[in-house]
Amino acid sequence: MASCVACGKDVLTYITFDAGGEERRACVHCDHMVEGALLWVIADALETHGYQFGEPPKRGGCSSGCAGCSMKR
Repeated sequence: MASCVACGKDVLTYITFDAGGEERRACVHCDHMVEGALLWVIADALETHGYQFGEPPKRGGCSSGCAGCSMKR
């Protein structure tokens, strides 16, 4: 996890590469490049950040709080 300025919260990240081939981290919600230290958490701690494990919620969507989830469509 890392702090995403665009989302205004700590988010999961993924690895991508810039034009020069350097490894970068991006937000899984908005694809914004994130800077700063990574926050390493165990799976149970992710729920305190709004992520859910286990059976999906009955109401639909991924319950992450993002507005553009393809699960809702």
